[in-house]
Amino acid sequence: KCHDGLSLLAPFSNLVSLSIQDAGISSLETLPPLENLNTLKLSDNKIRGGLESLVGSPELEKLYLAGNQIPSFEALQPLGKLSKLAWLDLEGNPVTKLEGYSAHIFEMLPNLLVLDGKDRDGEELEENEDDDEDEDDDEEGDEEEGDEEEDDEEEDEEDADVEPANPEGADEDGEEEEGEDDEEDGEEGEEEEEGDDDEEEDGEGGGDYEDYVPYDGILTAAEPVGTPFRPLLSFGAIRY
Repeated sequence: KCHDGLSLLAPFSNLVSLSIQDAGISSLETLPPLENLNTLKLSDNKIRGGLESLVGSPELEKLYLAGNQIPSFEALQPLGKLSKLAWLDLEGNPVTKLEGYSAHIFEMLPNLLVLDGKDRDGEELEENEDDDEDEDDDEEGDEEEGDEEEDDEEEDEEDADVEPANPEGADEDGEEEEGEDDEEDGEEGEEEEEGDDDEEEDGEGGGDYEDYVPYDGILTAAEPVGTPFRPLLSFGAIRY
């Protein structure tokens, strides 16, 4: 329960809407000036007077005092200084049982439009709370957008802090792979060169014929491999 500790609201001078209902409040004498306050809900408390403090909230348009203990018209006199007060709820207070209650309140508060849910002609009116709901939705939407922006910023910071996994090692692996490819290319080149040398040697040796060898002091040449050996006389130069 809140027992007249309204002075604690002093740091919140920019409040636009305030609700302190069923909190055991008996007086508003300690209520600090709230210059931007538009709506004040104090229903179901024990308030008897001290409404002078509300003069410090000149922007007040809606005041809910239903279910309190306000006894007389005199206790409501300070509300005459609230030029923007348009909605007042006093249901359940002793003052509502006084003769000429409604007419007297409208006369005391010339700018008042609605008293206890009825206009000056006694016709009941339903309060339009769409504006209050829209304001609450806008505030919640702004808070959600702010949270999303903060989350995005945190994600961006985390991404910026993440370093590539061993980029130097990746370069070394790439160099090793290139080196291995070069070695393989070199080995293939050597094999090709050896093959070319073998082909040249085979060409110089006369295709499928073996090298010329001496035979009993007489130059001979062997037939192609796989044929019967038939020595041939030759008086040419020795080939090596």
